[in-house]
Amino acid sequence: MDSDTGESLPAALLPYCGRSLLEGLMRDLQAREFLHFKIFGKQCITPVAVMTSSVKNNHEHIVAICERLEWFGRGRENFRLFEQPLVPVVNAEDGKWLISESLLPVGKPGGHGAIWKLACDRGVFEWLYRHGRKGATVRQVSNVVAATDLTLMALAGIGLRHNKKLGFASCERRPGATEGVNVLIEKQNLDGLWEYGITCIEYTEFEKYGISEPTATNGSLQASYPANTNILYVDLQAAQEVGSRKNASCLPGIVLNLKKAVSYVDHLGFECSAAGGRLECTMQNIADNFMNTYSYRCSKGIESM
Repeated sequence: MDSDTGESLPAALLPYCGRSLLEGLMRDLQAREFLHFKIFGKQCITPVAVMTSSVKNNHEHIVAICERLEWFGRGRENFRLFEQPLVPVVNAEDGKWLISESLLPVGKPGGHGAIWKLACDRGVFEWLYRHGRKGATVRQVSNVVAATDLTLMALAGIGLRHNKKLGFASCERRPGATEGVNVLIEKQNLDGLWEYGITCIEYTEFEKYGISEPTATNGSLQASYPANTNILYVDLQAAQEVGSRKNASCLPGIVLNLKKAVSYVDHLGFECSAAGGRLECTMQNIADNFMNTYSYRCSKGIESM
């Protein structure tokens, strides 16, 4: 909570180990840059693109902390902040729009999958190219262990060295965690060819795909799949090609999330809470656009479960 206003703080400003999550993320980055300096004797300043939103004054708070800390000594020109649009929310019980003011629906973030199209529309990819970048690591500010050990460097290093379009960092999933799982997908397209790739199934979709939570007495398919950590490596050109498309694939992994209660102020000024649903898209499901295609079914080495 903000000590002055009593308002809830956005995730980037939540305290962790004596500093905000955003400050911790920048310290992680500066540590890797210092390692680069120690090894190669050259200073490297990494351009940082941040997707914000208007919820909880997220964008204004992040700008304020960057200005207060003088852009972490990196210069304003090495940051690019772009604000995520909000999507309307429906009442999960009757399907009607939740209204905060006359003719103004309640708006909530539509998921981090908007990052690819938004980065394309706001010129973020071109900005990164001007900084001489070919790939990027993508992480959520709330993941405080993302930079532990060699995770990010190894992920980006493998991606660059082997010219990969996309990579995931995964770990074992804890039962009940509100995170999705990464799975191998196999499908036959309209031309009769077999397509294979990695996709993410969100926790809100487990029931749809018959994935149950494991218990002490029964196993579960879920325990066999690694958790999605939302730590990604992306090839910039590949991501830009998806984000620039003029169809639904530019917003990957669209789901209707009905799992969360929505708090809002209605048109009469009363604070309300309702089971709300909104369309969300997920950044990791950009993987659905990077499939390997074969004229035959690749069943060798794959066990039936």
